[in-house]
Amino acid sequence: MESKVCRICLKKTATMSIFERDDEIQFSTKVMRCVNVLVVEGDGLPDNICDVCAAELSASYEFVNKCEASDKALRSASFVNLYDELLTKTEPQIKLEIIKEENGLYEQDHFDNFPLDNPSDCSDNYNLQEVSKRKYQKTGKYSKQKIDRRKLRPKIGPVQCKVCGLVAKCRSALEGHMRTHTGEKPFVCDCCDARFNLKGSLKRHIRTHHTQRERKFICETCGSSFFTKTGIITHIRVHTDERPYSCSFCGKAFRQLATLIRHKRMHTGEKPFSCPICFKKFNDKSHMNRHQAVHSDEKNFTCHLCNKSVKTRNALRAHIQIHSNEKHLICSYCGLTFSFKGNLQVHIKRIHSERSGECSVCLKTFSDLEAHMRKHTGEKPFACKLCDQAYASKRSLSNHIGFKHKNVAKFKCSIGECTRTFPTATMLEFHLLKQHTNHTPYVCHHCSRGFFRTSDLSRHLRVSHMETATMMEPLKLKPQISISPII
Repeated sequence: MESKVCRICLKKTATMSIFERDDEIQFSTKVMRCVNVLVVEGDGLPDNICDVCAAELSASYEFVNKCEASDKALRSASFVNLYDELLTKTEPQIKLEIIKEENGLYEQDHFDNFPLDNPSDCSDNYNLQEVSKRKYQKTGKYSKQKIDRRKLRPKIGPVQCKVCGLVAKCRSALEGHMRTHTGEKPFVCDCCDARFNLKGSLKRHIRTHHTQRERKFICETCGSSFFTKTGIITHIRVHTDERPYSCSFCGKAFRQLATLIRHKRMHTGEKPFSCPICFKKFNDKSHMNRHQAVHSDEKNFTCHLCNKSVKTRNALRAHIQIHSNEKHLICSYCGLTFSFKGNLQVHIKRIHSERSGECSVCLKTFSDLEAHMRKHTGEKPFACKLCDQAYASKRSLSNHIGFKHKNVAKFKCSIGECTRTFPTATMLEFHLLKQHTNHTPYVCHHCSRGFFRTSDLSRHLRVSHMETATMMEPLKLKPQISISPII
Protein backbone atom coordinates (compact mmCIF):
# COMPACT_ATOMS: atom_id res chain seq x y z
CA MET A 1 0.00 0.00 0.00
CA GLU A 2 1.45 3.37 -1.01
CA SER A 3 2.40 5.71 1.85
CA LYS A 4 1.63 9.41 1.64
CA VAL A 5 2.62 12.58 3.51
CA CYS A 6 1.06 12.90 6.96
CA ARG A 7 -0.67 16.25 7.48
CA ILE A 8 0.38 16.36 11.14
CA CYS A 9 4.04 15.28 11.26
CA LEU A 10 4.78 15.81 7.53
CA LYS A 11 6.48 12.42 7.29
CA LYS A 12 5.79 10.14 4.37
CA THR A 13 4.28 7.42 6.53
CA ALA A 14 0.56 8.17 6.29
CA THR A 15 -1.73 5.30 5.37
CA MET A 16 -5.17 6.65 6.41
CA SER A 17 -7.29 9.53 5.19
CA ILE A 18 -7.71 12.35 7.70
CA PHE A 19 -11.39 12.40 6.75
CA GLU A 20 -11.95 8.80 7.82
CA ARG A 21 -14.03 8.15 10.94
CA ASP A 22 -12.52 6.98 14.20
CA ASP A 23 -15.19 6.03 16.78
CA GLU A 24 -17.78 7.57 14.42
CA ILE A 25 -15.90 10.93 14.43
CA GLN A 26 -13.62 12.10 11.62
CA PHE A 27 -9.94 12.70 12.35
CA SER A 28 -10.31 16.19 10.82
CA THR A 29 -13.07 17.00 13.33
CA LYS A 30 -10.84 15.93 16.21
CA VAL A 31 -7.99 18.12 14.93
CA MET A 32 -10.23 21.21 14.76
CA ARG A 33 -11.58 20.35 18.20
CA CYS A 34 -8.13 20.26 19.81
CA VAL A 35 -6.29 23.08 18.00
CA ASN A 36 -7.19 26.21 16.06
CA VAL A 37 -6.52 24.67 12.64
CA LEU A 38 -9.00 24.45 9.76
CA VAL A 39 -9.05 21.10 7.95
CA VAL A 40 -11.28 21.09 4.86
CA GLU A 41 -11.48 18.42 2.20
CA GLY A 42 -10.11 19.61 -1.12
CA ASP A 43 -8.04 22.52 0.27
CA GLY A 44 -4.92 21.36 -1.58
CA LEU A 45 -3.06 20.26 1.56
CA PRO A 46 -2.18 16.67 2.48
CA ASP A 47 -5.32 14.76 3.42
CA ASN A 48 -3.71 11.78 5.14
CA ILE A 49 -2.57 10.92 8.66
CA CYS A 50 -0.14 8.32 10.00
CA ASP A 51 -0.89 5.74 12.69
CA VAL A 52 1.28 7.47 15.33
CA CYS A 53 -0.39 10.87 14.89
CA ALA A 54 -3.84 9.24 14.82
CA ALA A 55 -3.17 7.61 18.20
CA GLU A 56 -1.87 10.88 19.69
CA LEU A 57 -4.84 12.77 18.26
CA SER A 58 -7.35 10.34 19.80
CA ALA A 59 -5.67 10.69 23.20
CA SER A 60 -5.65 14.49 22.94
CA TYR A 61 -9.31 14.55 21.91
CA GLU A 62 -10.31 12.44 24.91
CA PHE A 63 -8.19 14.67 27.19
CA VAL A 64 -9.88 17.86 25.92
CA ASN A 65 -13.33 16.36 26.49
CA LYS A 66 -12.35 15.21 29.98
CA CYS A 67 -11.04 18.67 30.91
CA GLU A 68 -14.20 20.41 29.75
CA ALA A 69 -16.45 17.89 31.51
CA SER A 70 -14.56 18.19 34.81
CA ASP A 71 -14.52 21.99 34.63
CA LYS A 72 -18.25 22.07 34.04
CA ALA A 73 -18.85 19.70 36.93
CA LEU A 74 -16.65 21.67 39.33
CA ARG A 75 -18.18 25.03 38.47
CA SER A 76 -21.69 23.73 39.08
CA ALA A 77 -20.72 22.01 42.34
CA SER A 78 -18.51 24.53 44.15
CA PHE A 79 -20.23 23.92 47.44
CA VAL A 80 -20.46 20.12 47.33
CA ASN A 81 -17.20 19.48 49.17
CA LEU A 82 -18.11 21.99 51.85
CA TYR A 83 -21.48 20.35 52.34
CA ASP A 84 -19.98 16.87 52.53
CA GLU A 85 -17.51 18.11 55.13
CA LEU A 86 -20.27 19.60 57.24
CA LEU A 87 -22.30 16.39 57.07
CA THR A 88 -19.50 14.49 58.79
CA LYS A 89 -19.77 16.71 61.84
CA THR A 90 -22.36 16.23 64.59
CA GLU A 91 -25.47 18.14 63.70
CA PRO A 92 -26.37 20.51 66.55
CA GLN A 93 -29.76 20.20 68.19
CA ILE A 94 -31.77 23.37 68.70
CA LYS A 95 -35.06 23.83 70.47
CA LEU A 96 -38.03 25.30 68.74
CA GLU A 97 -40.69 26.62 71.06
CA ILE A 98 -44.24 25.61 70.36
CA ILE A 99 -46.62 28.23 71.68
CA LYS A 100 -50.30 27.75 72.10
CA GLU A 101 -52.89 30.32 72.95
CA GLU A 102 -54.93 29.81 76.09
CA ASN A 103 -57.41 32.42 77.27
CA GLY A 104 -55.79 35.11 75.13
CA LEU A 105 -52.30 34.55 76.65
CA TYR A 106 -49.25 32.93 75.01
CA GLU A 107 -47.29 30.58 77.22
CA GLN A 108 -44.52 28.11 76.47
CA ASP A 109 -45.78 24.55 76.26
CA HIS A 110 -42.80 22.36 75.41
CA PHE A 111 -39.79 22.09 73.13
CA ASP A 112 -39.19 19.76 70.17
CA ASN A 113 -35.72 18.74 69.12
CA PHE A 114 -34.89 18.22 65.47
CA PRO A 115 -31.76 18.67 63.30
CA LEU A 116 -31.68 21.43 60.71
CA ASP A 117 -31.24 20.42 57.07
CA ASN A 118 -28.43 22.94 56.67
CA PRO A 119 -26.12 23.12 59.73
CA SER A 120 -24.48 26.31 58.46
CA ASP A 121 -27.69 28.19 59.25
CA CYS A 122 -27.78 27.10 62.92
CA SER A 123 -26.47 30.32 64.44
CA ASP A 124 -28.96 32.51 62.57
CA ASN A 125 -31.96 30.44 63.64
CA TYR A 126 -30.66 30.18 67.21
CA ASN A 127 -30.46 33.97 67.36
CA LEU A 128 -34.08 34.14 66.20
CA GLN A 129 -35.06 32.00 69.15
CA GLU A 130 -33.09 34.17 71.60
CA VAL A 131 -34.76 37.32 70.27
CA SER A 132 -38.15 35.63 70.67
CA LYS A 133 -37.34 34.70 74.29
CA ARG A 134 -36.22 38.21 75.20
CA LYS A 135 -39.35 39.66 73.65
CA TYR A 136 -41.48 37.31 75.77
CA GLN A 137 -39.69 38.41 78.94
CA LYS A 138 -40.54 42.06 78.18
CA THR A 139 -44.03 41.78 76.70
CA GLY A 140 -45.25 38.37 77.75
CA LYS A 141 -45.80 37.43 74.10
CA TYR A 142 -43.78 35.35 71.72
CA SER A 143 -43.24 36.36 68.09
CA LYS A 144 -43.78 33.44 65.74
CA GLN A 145 -40.76 33.08 63.45
CA LYS A 146 -41.54 30.86 60.46
CA ILE A 147 -38.65 28.85 59.09
CA ASP A 148 -38.87 27.65 55.47
CA ARG A 149 -37.11 24.31 55.61
CA ARG A 150 -36.98 24.06 51.79
CA LYS A 151 -34.63 27.05 51.67
CA LEU A 152 -32.39 25.49 54.30
CA ARG A 153 -32.05 22.24 52.31
CA PRO A 154 -29.08 22.48 49.93
CA LYS A 155 -29.18 21.11 46.39
CA ILE A 156 -26.74 18.24 46.02
CA GLY A 157 -25.15 18.15 42.61
CA PRO A 158 -24.03 17.42 40.05
CA VAL A 159 -24.95 13.73 39.84
CA GLN A 160 -23.84 11.46 37.00
CA CYS A 161 -26.09 8.94 35.27
CA LYS A 162 -24.64 5.42 35.57
CA VAL A 163 -26.28 4.33 32.30
CA CYS A 164 -25.14 6.94 29.77
CA GLY A 165 -22.76 9.14 31.79
CA LEU A 166 -24.88 12.31 31.59
CA VAL A 167 -24.11 14.82 34.38
CA ALA A 168 -27.33 16.19 35.90
CA LYS A 169 -27.43 19.40 37.93
CA CYS A 170 -29.16 17.85 40.93
CA ARG A 171 -30.71 14.60 42.14
CA SER A 172 -34.23 15.52 41.03
CA ALA A 173 -32.97 16.29 37.52
CA LEU A 174 -31.27 12.88 37.48
CA GLU A 175 -34.54 11.19 38.49
CA GLY A 176 -36.29 12.81 35.53
CA HIS A 177 -33.45 11.83 33.20
CA MET A 178 -33.53 8.19 34.34
CA ARG A 179 -37.10 7.92 33.09
CA THR A 180 -35.74 8.23 29.56
CA HIS A 181 -33.96 4.90 30.13
CA THR A 182 -36.74 3.11 31.99
CA GLY A 183 -39.57 4.47 29.83
CA GLU A 184 -41.58 5.41 32.92
CA LYS A 185 -44.17 8.16 32.37
CA PRO A 186 -45.87 8.88 35.70
CA PHE A 187 -47.47 12.21 34.77
CA VAL A 188 -50.86 11.73 33.06
CA CYS A 189 -52.99 14.39 31.37
CA ASP A 190 -56.56 14.42 32.77
CA CYS A 191 -57.98 15.61 29.44
CA CYS A 192 -56.54 13.19 26.88
CA ASP A 193 -54.71 10.52 28.94
CA ALA A 194 -51.36 11.46 27.37
CA ARG A 195 -48.40 10.45 29.55
CA PHE A 196 -45.11 12.26 30.17
CA ASN A 197 -41.88 11.53 32.01
CA LEU A 198 -41.49 15.10 33.32
CA LYS A 199 -43.94 17.32 35.16
CA GLY A 200 -42.82 20.29 33.10
CA SER A 201 -43.67 18.41 29.90
CA LEU A 202 -47.17 17.75 31.20
CA LYS A 203 -47.67 21.44 32.08
CA ARG A 204 -46.44 22.46 28.63
CA HIS A 205 -48.80 19.95 27.01
CA ILE A 206 -51.81 21.23 28.96
CA ARG A 207 -50.94 24.84 28.22
CA THR A 208 -50.54 24.12 24.52
CA HIS A 209 -53.44 21.74 23.82
CA HIS A 210 -56.05 22.18 26.55
CA THR A 211 -55.86 25.85 27.52
CA GLN A 212 -57.43 28.73 25.63
CA ARG A 213 -54.56 31.10 25.15
CA GLU A 214 -54.48 34.53 23.60
CA ARG A 215 -51.80 35.58 21.14
CA LYS A 216 -50.76 38.72 22.98
CA PHE A 217 -47.47 39.32 21.17
CA ILE A 218 -47.86 40.72 17.64
CA CYS A 219 -45.06 41.40 15.17
CA GLU A 220 -45.21 45.02 13.94
CA THR A 221 -43.54 44.08 10.65
CA CYS A 222 -45.69 41.25 9.31
CA GLY A 223 -48.57 41.03 11.79
CA SER A 224 -47.82 37.48 12.96
CA SER A 225 -48.95 36.79 16.52
CA PHE A 226 -47.45 34.57 19.21
CA PHE A 227 -48.37 33.18 22.60
CA THR A 228 -45.08 33.89 24.35
CA LYS A 229 -42.49 36.63 24.42
CA THR A 230 -39.79 34.12 23.51
CA GLY A 231 -41.70 33.18 20.37
CA ILE A 232 -41.86 36.72 19.03
CA ILE A 233 -38.21 37.40 19.92
CA THR A 234 -37.17 34.41 17.85
CA HIS A 235 -39.53 35.45 15.03
CA ILE A 236 -38.17 39.01 14.82
CA ARG A 237 -34.77 37.56 13.92
CA VAL A 238 -36.34 36.55 10.60
CA HIS A 239 -36.78 40.25 9.74
CA THR A 240 -33.51 41.49 11.25
CA ASP A 241 -31.51 38.44 10.10
CA GLU A 242 -29.90 38.34 13.54
CA ARG A 243 -28.01 35.09 14.10
CA PRO A 244 -26.61 35.09 17.63
CA TYR A 245 -25.61 31.40 17.72
CA SER A 246 -22.50 30.52 15.70
CA CYS A 247 -20.83 27.15 15.12
CA SER A 248 -17.37 26.78 16.65
CA PHE A 249 -16.33 24.37 13.87
CA CYS A 250 -17.28 26.19 10.66
CA GLY A 251 -18.49 29.62 11.83
CA LYS A 252 -21.99 29.26 10.41
CA ALA A 253 -24.55 31.24 12.44
CA PHE A 254 -28.14 30.37 13.36
CA ARG A 255 -31.20 32.13 14.78
CA GLN A 256 -32.07 29.44 17.34
CA LEU A 257 -29.92 27.48 19.77
CA ALA A 258 -31.70 24.22 18.96
CA THR A 259 -30.75 24.61 15.28
CA LEU A 260 -27.10 25.12 16.26
CA ILE A 261 -27.12 21.98 18.42
CA ARG A 262 -28.51 19.91 15.52
CA HIS A 263 -25.96 21.43 13.15
CA LYS A 264 -22.99 20.63 15.42
CA ARG A 265 -23.87 16.95 15.27
CA MET A 266 -22.86 17.04 11.59
CA HIS A 267 -19.30 17.89 12.67
CA THR A 268 -19.04 15.60 15.68
CA GLY A 269 -20.89 12.67 14.12
CA GLU A 270 -23.02 12.36 17.25
CA LYS A 271 -26.28 10.45 16.80
CA PRO A 272 -28.05 10.40 20.19
CA PHE A 273 -31.42 9.13 18.92
CA SER A 274 -31.76 5.44 18.06
CA CYS A 275 -34.69 3.47 16.70
CA PRO A 276 -36.00 1.09 19.41
CA ILE A 277 -36.78 -1.56 16.78
CA CYS A 278 -33.72 -1.77 14.52
CA PHE A 279 -31.37 0.43 16.61
CA LYS A 280 -30.48 2.64 13.66
CA LYS A 281 -29.11 5.95 14.96
CA PHE A 282 -30.12 9.48 13.98
CA ASN A 283 -28.82 12.96 14.81
CA ASP A 284 -32.33 14.44 15.10
CA LYS A 285 -35.41 13.18 16.94
CA SER A 286 -37.79 14.12 14.10
CA HIS A 287 -35.77 11.96 11.69
CA MET A 288 -36.04 9.02 14.09
CA ASN A 289 -39.82 9.45 14.44
CA ARG A 290 -40.21 9.62 10.66
CA HIS A 291 -38.06 6.51 10.26
CA GLN A 292 -40.24 4.46 12.64
CA ALA A 293 -43.02 4.50 10.05
CA VAL A 294 -40.88 1.99 8.11
CA HIS A 295 -41.51 -0.65 10.79
CA SER A 296 -45.26 -0.07 10.94
CA ASP A 297 -47.92 -1.32 8.55
CA GLU A 298 -50.50 1.20 9.76
CA LYS A 299 -51.76 3.57 7.06
CA ASN A 300 -53.93 6.08 8.86
CA PHE A 301 -54.13 8.70 6.08
CA THR A 302 -56.53 7.99 3.20
CA CYS A 303 -56.98 9.89 -0.05
CA HIS A 304 -60.59 11.08 -0.45
CA LEU A 305 -60.35 10.78 -4.24
CA CYS A 306 -59.09 7.24 -4.76
CA ASN A 307 -59.20 5.77 -1.22
CA LYS A 308 -55.49 4.94 -1.28
CA SER A 309 -53.98 4.84 2.23
CA VAL A 310 -50.51 6.05 3.16
CA LYS A 311 -48.50 6.13 6.38
CA THR A 312 -47.77 9.85 6.84
CA ARG A 313 -49.50 13.17 6.29
CA ASN A 314 -46.68 14.38 4.04
CA ALA A 315 -47.08 11.29 1.88
CA LEU A 316 -50.80 12.04 1.57
CA ARG A 317 -50.13 15.61 0.48
CA ALA A 318 -47.67 14.39 -2.12
CA HIS A 319 -50.19 11.81 -3.37
CA ILE A 320 -53.01 14.37 -3.71
CA GLN A 321 -50.80 16.46 -5.98
CA ILE A 322 -50.91 13.58 -8.47
CA HIS A 323 -54.69 14.08 -8.83
CA SER A 324 -54.47 17.85 -9.12
CA ASN A 325 -51.72 17.59 -11.76
CA GLU A 326 -50.51 21.04 -10.73
CA LYS A 327 -46.94 21.77 -11.80
CA HIS A 328 -46.16 24.94 -9.91
CA LEU A 329 -42.41 24.29 -9.61
CA ILE A 330 -40.48 25.76 -12.55
CA CYS A 331 -36.87 25.03 -13.51
CA SER A 332 -34.97 28.32 -13.69
CA TYR A 333 -32.63 26.92 -16.38
CA CYS A 334 -34.97 25.47 -19.01
CA GLY A 335 -38.49 26.37 -17.85
CA LEU A 336 -39.77 22.82 -17.36
CA THR A 337 -42.44 22.46 -14.69
CA PHE A 338 -42.74 19.81 -11.99
CA SER A 339 -45.28 18.77 -9.39
CA PHE A 340 -42.78 17.73 -6.72
CA LYS A 341 -39.77 19.52 -5.33
CA GLY A 342 -37.74 16.30 -5.34
CA ASN A 343 -38.33 15.79 -9.06
CA LEU A 344 -37.16 19.35 -9.76
CA GLN A 345 -34.00 18.81 -7.71
CA VAL A 346 -33.24 15.55 -9.52
CA HIS A 347 -33.81 17.28 -12.87
CA ILE A 348 -31.41 20.14 -12.05
CA LYS A 349 -28.77 17.76 -10.72
CA ARG A 350 -29.03 15.48 -13.75
CA ILE A 351 -29.31 18.03 -16.53
CA HIS A 352 -27.95 21.40 -15.39
CA SER A 353 -25.23 20.65 -12.83
CA GLU A 354 -21.53 20.98 -13.58
CA ARG A 355 -20.95 17.24 -13.32
CA SER A 356 -23.91 16.22 -15.48
CA GLY A 357 -23.67 15.31 -19.13
CA GLU A 358 -24.60 12.85 -21.86
CA CYS A 359 -22.69 9.61 -22.16
CA SER A 360 -21.18 9.14 -25.62
CA VAL A 361 -21.39 5.34 -25.28
CA CYS A 362 -24.95 4.67 -24.08
CA LEU A 363 -26.41 8.09 -25.08
CA LYS A 364 -28.02 8.66 -21.67
CA THR A 365 -27.80 11.67 -19.38
CA PHE A 366 -26.30 11.27 -15.91
CA SER A 367 -25.89 13.62 -12.95
CA ASP A 368 -22.23 12.59 -12.55
CA LEU A 369 -20.88 11.79 -16.01
CA GLU A 370 -17.32 11.19 -14.81
CA ALA A 371 -18.45 8.55 -12.32
CA HIS A 372 -20.66 6.88 -14.95
CA MET A 373 -17.84 6.69 -17.50
CA ARG A 374 -15.87 4.50 -15.09
CA LYS A 375 -18.38 1.73 -15.87
CA HIS A 376 -17.20 1.78 -19.48
CA THR A 377 -13.49 2.32 -18.79
CA GLY A 378 -13.26 -0.05 -15.81
CA GLU A 379 -11.39 2.52 -13.73
CA LYS A 380 -11.56 1.99 -9.94
CA PRO A 381 -9.81 4.89 -8.18
CA PHE A 382 -11.21 4.25 -4.68
CA ALA A 383 -9.13 1.56 -2.99
CA CYS A 384 -9.78 0.01 0.41
CA LYS A 385 -6.87 0.57 2.82
CA LEU A 386 -7.68 -2.57 4.77
CA CYS A 387 -7.61 -5.00 1.84
CA ASP A 388 -6.85 -5.05 -1.88
CA GLN A 389 -10.36 -4.27 -3.12
CA ALA A 390 -10.97 -1.18 -5.31
CA TYR A 391 -14.22 0.47 -6.39
CA ALA A 392 -15.49 2.96 -8.93
CA SER A 393 -17.36 5.18 -6.42
CA LYS A 394 -16.99 6.37 -2.84
CA ARG A 395 -20.39 4.94 -1.97
CA SER A 396 -19.35 1.44 -3.03
CA LEU A 397 -16.18 1.76 -0.98
CA SER A 398 -18.13 2.91 2.11
CA ASN A 399 -20.52 -0.02 1.77
CA HIS A 400 -17.57 -2.39 1.46
CA ILE A 401 -15.88 -1.04 4.62
CA GLY A 402 -19.12 -1.20 6.59
CA PHE A 403 -20.00 -4.73 5.45
CA LYS A 404 -16.56 -6.34 5.42
CA HIS A 405 -14.50 -4.55 8.07
CA LYS A 406 -16.52 -2.48 10.57
CA ASN A 407 -19.95 -4.02 11.14
CA VAL A 408 -19.29 -7.61 10.18
CA ALA A 409 -20.76 -9.05 13.39
CA LYS A 410 -23.26 -6.36 14.37
CA PHE A 411 -26.33 -8.61 14.03
CA LYS A 412 -26.20 -12.22 15.22
CA CYS A 413 -28.55 -15.11 14.63
CA SER A 414 -29.73 -16.55 17.96
CA ILE A 415 -31.87 -19.46 16.77
CA GLY A 416 -30.67 -22.83 17.99
CA GLU A 417 -26.95 -23.37 17.63
CA CYS A 418 -26.62 -21.00 14.68
CA THR A 419 -23.92 -18.39 15.33
CA ARG A 420 -23.79 -16.60 11.97
CA THR A 421 -23.41 -12.82 12.06
CA PHE A 422 -24.39 -10.12 9.57
CA PRO A 423 -23.60 -6.41 9.10
CA THR A 424 -27.23 -5.31 8.53
CA ALA A 425 -30.67 -6.19 9.89
CA THR A 426 -31.93 -6.82 6.33
CA MET A 427 -29.31 -9.52 5.74
CA LEU A 428 -30.14 -11.17 9.06
CA GLU A 429 -33.86 -11.07 8.22
CA PHE A 430 -33.17 -12.77 4.87
CA HIS A 431 -31.10 -15.44 6.67
CA LEU A 432 -33.83 -16.11 9.24
CA LEU A 433 -36.52 -16.42 6.59
CA LYS A 434 -34.55 -18.68 4.30
CA GLN A 435 -32.66 -20.91 6.74
CA HIS A 436 -34.94 -21.13 9.79
CA THR A 437 -38.54 -20.48 8.68
CA ASN A 438 -38.66 -21.09 4.92
CA HIS A 439 -41.43 -18.47 4.85
CA THR A 440 -41.75 -16.22 1.80
CA PRO A 441 -43.38 -12.93 2.88
CA TYR A 442 -43.41 -11.34 -0.60
CA VAL A 443 -45.97 -12.99 -2.86
CA CYS A 444 -46.63 -12.31 -6.55
CA HIS A 445 -50.29 -11.44 -7.28
CA HIS A 446 -50.14 -13.02 -10.71
CA CYS A 447 -48.73 -16.49 -10.09
CA SER A 448 -48.66 -16.75 -6.26
CA ARG A 449 -44.94 -17.43 -6.28
CA GLY A 450 -43.23 -16.38 -3.04
CA PHE A 451 -39.93 -14.56 -2.51
CA PHE A 452 -37.76 -13.72 0.46
CA ARG A 453 -36.83 -10.17 -0.65
CA THR A 454 -38.62 -7.32 -2.39
CA SER A 455 -35.79 -7.04 -4.91
CA ASP A 456 -36.36 -10.66 -5.95
CA LEU A 457 -40.09 -10.03 -6.38
CA SER A 458 -39.45 -6.86 -8.42
CA ARG A 459 -37.07 -8.74 -10.71
CA HIS A 460 -39.64 -11.51 -11.14
CA LEU A 461 -42.34 -8.97 -12.08
CA ARG A 462 -40.11 -7.32 -14.67
CA VAL A 463 -39.12 -10.60 -16.29
CA SER A 464 -42.32 -12.66 -16.05
CA HIS A 465 -45.16 -10.13 -15.83
CA MET A 466 -43.76 -6.99 -17.50
CA GLU A 467 -47.09 -5.96 -19.03
CA THR A 468 -49.11 -6.11 -15.84
CA ALA A 469 -46.40 -5.36 -13.27
CA THR A 470 -47.32 -1.69 -13.00
CA MET A 471 -51.07 -2.32 -12.75
CA MET A 472 -51.10 -4.15 -9.43
CA GLU A 473 -49.09 -3.78 -6.24
CA PRO A 474 -47.36 -6.87 -4.80
CA LEU A 475 -48.77 -8.40 -1.64
CA LYS A 476 -46.42 -7.93 1.28
CA LEU A 477 -46.87 -9.97 4.43
CA LYS A 478 -44.70 -8.44 7.13
CA PRO A 479 -42.65 -11.15 8.85
CA GLN A 480 -42.81 -11.16 12.63
CA ILE A 481 -39.12 -11.60 13.43
CA SER A 482 -37.22 -10.06 16.34
CA ILE A 483 -33.84 -8.69 15.30
CA SER A 484 -31.38 -7.14 17.71
CA PRO A 485 -27.76 -6.07 17.25
CA ILE A 486 -24.89 -7.42 19.27
CA ILE A 487 -24.09 -5.02 22.11
